[in-house]
Amino acid sequence: MHVLLKTALLLLALNLAGCGGGSGGGAAGSGGGAPAAPTLSPTTNNVIATPAYNVVALNISPSSGNVNILWASITICVPGTTTCQIIPNMLVDTGSSGIRILSSALPTSFALPQETGSGGGPVAECAQFASGYTWGAIKTADIKIGGEQAVSLPVQVIDDVGATAVPAACSATGASVGTAANLSANGILGISNLINDFGSYFECPLSGCVAMAEPSLLQVRNPVPAFSMDSNGFIIELPSIPSTGAGSVTGALVFGIGTNTNNSLGAASVIPLDSFGNLTTVYKGANLPNSFLDSGSNLMIFQDAGIPLCAAPYATMDCPASTLMLNASIHGVTGAAVTVNFSVANANALIATGNTTFNNLAATSASITSFDWGLPFFLGKNIYFAISAASTTSGNGPYIAF
Repeated sequence: MHVLLKTALLLLALNLAGCGGGSGGGAAGSGGGAPAAPTLSPTTNNVIATPAYNVVALNISPSSGNVNILWASITICVPGTTTCQIIPNMLVDTGSSGIRILSSALPTSFALPQETGSGGGPVAECAQFASGYTWGAIKTADIKIGGEQAVSLPVQVIDDVGATAVPAACSATGASVGTAANLSANGILGISNLINDFGSYFECPLSGCVAMAEPSLLQVRNPVPAFSMDSNGFIIELPSIPSTGAGSVTGALVFGIGTNTNNSLGAASVIPLDSFGNLTTVYKGANLPNSFLDSGSNLMIFQDAGIPLCAAPYATMDCPASTLMLNASIHGVTGAAVTVNFSVANANALIATGNTTFNNLAATSASITSFDWGLPFFLGKNIYFAISAASTTSGNGPYIAF
């Protein structure tokens, strides 16, 4: 569920559950039709966690060749050994679950155990996104992220299934997006509210790949619930930036909710999610029940016919003549809601600054049921993600809070 705006003039949508945008018209307005909700003003004094065993540095760097790309480093190890490799520049994606690493980011001598099917053939996965797919072998690894560790976790190694051709059932979904050029990263660190990724699995002997049913525990899955501690959720903490953008940004990924002095929920508003990890956004009177928070989307994506679009080459992006001050309300499944103020600026003007991080970059979508709260929404906030069915001091997940 992540969206990448390539500065090479490509808007690339990767979405496991249906990426989209809101509905409505006009250049400004409020989230009409919503029940009364506490107003949430943009946070300007959120505290970024200092180094600790459950804290991992986040950065948005100009070296990605892209905009709003959130990175973290992980360490991958052959299970039960000290044979390990640090993988930098992993795209932090709260819109998907599971670790996907480009085979090119691993040494050729790095031998991870391969999952096999009932016939003895290697197991591979097709992770389908809105604009294409990632294809690769399912292998087992020990994963270290900061001081946390997930043991014998299934991961996808992209483009590593030997000589076996990609099955038509996978390649028919679009082009492969599993390259460093498309991802602006060495892979994807999928840490959503959900545990499993719900991809399509295949057993792939040399004769060709055949679809199979993969047991849940053998599927690619979120590493956070597999931690021995701080496994009930995580926080993404990013600072505020100027309306004209920033050249680079650093923040923190903090594991656990209410498990340590640095991850207390405090006064954050809790928004319970549905079983798919979605919430409802009300924007200009339209209810958008398939909305989500997605750090892997580098824009906010929603439908508003009243916002002018950019000319080519950024024709899907929003280019209002002046910055728009907008708001919408975010609702949980139990009716909890907050009102969010946000802005949309001229994408052409923003990109022309040469900066790589923006809090007001948006694009339109054909969807009339969803609002993708991408990385611009995360800036200036500490956002909590509670894992599905996990116990926290504020109830069980899945929920988000900010």
